[in-house]
Amino acid sequence: MSESEDIHEISTQGESFSTELSFKWINPTPIEAGELIAPARLSSEAARIFAALHLILKDLTFAEECWKAADDIGIPDNKNLHSKALIFSGVVGYARCFKSGVRALKLTPTYLYNKGVPFDNEIHDYLIALRDKHVAHSVNDFEQCEAVAIVIGKPDTGWRDGSGIGVVKQRSVGISRTLVQRAISHINSLCQFLETELSAQRVAIYAEFKANFEKTGKWEMTPIIKLSDRSKITERRS
Repeated sequence: MSESEDIHEISTQGESFSTELSFKWINPTPIEAGELIAPARLSSEAARIFAALHLILKDLTFAEECWKAADDIGIPDNKNLHSKALIFSGVVGYARCFKSGVRALKLTPTYLYNKGVPFDNEIHDYLIALRDKHVAHSVNDFEQCEAVAIVIGKPDTGWRDGSGIGVVKQRSVGISRTLVQRAISHINSLCQFLETELSAQRVAIYAEFKANFEKTGKWEMTPIIKLSDRSKITERRS
């Protein structure tokens, strides 16, 4: 087996991934028997932003589903694996949309304000701080731990060495159920905005493609499946 084949085996082993071709017709025309439907690559800045917004919508939808499932469990509970995992996952999914990366666009409060989106800045700031100072990094007092020695006795008779060493540890998820429900409402407004925004952008991008295609007749197929390479986990995608 060659080195490239080794990498291929590593990149596809033991994981189920999802891929999909999704689109909406703009001006549908009849498709004759035997004709094929193929995805043509779009590479303009508007097209890259359109693609980025789809990934952002996926992240927000994931976060909303996580928080709804956590809310169904009850109040956030650090001892409940599913409660904590769902809330933390939702926080990370939400924050991804506002953090830098290689996407052509990241959401910002200013961008959303300018679009007239109802935006709960207070819950947004809380979620970002929760991600930065607790979920991703141990900074605030949502987790605390102190080393202790054990002593035995009574206040009125004195204390003696108890020959024990341990810790006093306290951890919390860092968010109340009321804030989880508020986050769900906030993210629902963002998802509704993105659905509307994508519909408008879709029409504009089609007009751009149609003009170029009628002028040149050239197009390049986009692969529906493009396997990820785990050996490049530290590298930026192109």
